[in-house]
Amino acid sequence: MKVKLEVVSLEKKKILERLMQLYLHDISIDFPIDFNSTNGLYDYDLEPYFENENSKAYFIKNKDDINGFILVNFNEDKNIIQEIFILNNYKRNSIGKTAVNEIFDMFKGKWEIKSLPCSKRAETFWTNVVKDYTKNNFDIEHIGKFNRAVITFKNE
Repeated sequence: MKVKLEVVSLEKKKILERLMQLYLHDISIDFPIDFNSTNGLYDYDLEPYFENENSKAYFIKNKDDINGFILVNFNEDKNIIQEIFILNNYKRNSIGKTAVNEIFDMFKGKWEIKSLPCSKRAETFWTNVVKDYTKNNFDIEHIGKFNRAVITFKNE
């Protein structure tokens, strides 16, 4: 398995939009997301990932096949993973973990990951990935009405 990250170009934006619909549908089983019955889509604004240099969208690829995506925001004080999605037929092959580790290695600094609210599976994924990557040197806090896990660490 050779996982690589590819910046999503404007020409491939439509592919990301379609993948985002699959992702939002998947996570709606754990966390209520509004579905727009007028246009048959879940609403998600991807424009910042094409208009703002501090926001990046990456395809997660294995060989030449797209396996998913990862969305990252880079602020002055921290890097934030906003979303990660692996297509169901590629899950449980360490593709997500490998992609996240590559992102962490590419960009040093303070990191913040907000796990999907109401999803024990997502929280377990993030806790395990960050625990392995940092050799258990991270903080986790549960916040808000959904008791959302927020994981922070530094990799400078």
